[in-house]
Amino acid sequence: MNAPGSPIALVGTIALFTAYLLAAWCVAAGIAGNARKSRRLVSSAVYGMFGFGAMITLASTLLIYAFVTHDFSIRYVAATSDTSMSTWYKVTAFWGGLDGSLLFWVLVLSLFSMIAVAVNHRRHRDMIGFVVATIMVVQVFFLSLLIFTKNPFSTF
Repeated sequence: MNAPGSPIALVGTIALFTAYLLAAWCVAAGIAGNARKSRRLVSSAVYGMFGFGAMITLASTLLIYAFVTHDFSIRYVAATSDTSMSTWYKVTAFWGGLDGSLLFWVLVLSLFSMIAVAVNHRRHRDMIGFVVATIMVVQVFFLSLLIFTKNPFSTF
């Protein structure tokens, strides 16, 4: 017996949940690492943030792939695209509705956060754990909205 839904939706949802766990870890490790002056915990928070970025990039790529391949078993794809759209419009439909635009802004914030931390983590070692924790608190908020109310990978 086949499981209902799309494999793209399943992997995308798993990527969002994994990103959520990584973000929560980054908050805890960043705060604890700075409070204890533990370079290992702070480094763990920084690497966790890069893992978070990878998971969000994976989820975004999967959603764009679902648009391009017409995976209409995903509600968001069915609601914001159709087969007559050109490929470019299908890609931009990714952020055409609330579900996708939330994911898009999480992606943008994660990319800019990774760049900022990569450039500054050696110069500002005394505060980078708190910086990562603060950024990831915002990400946890947006991911909570995504996962629990507006999951772009929900199926029919």
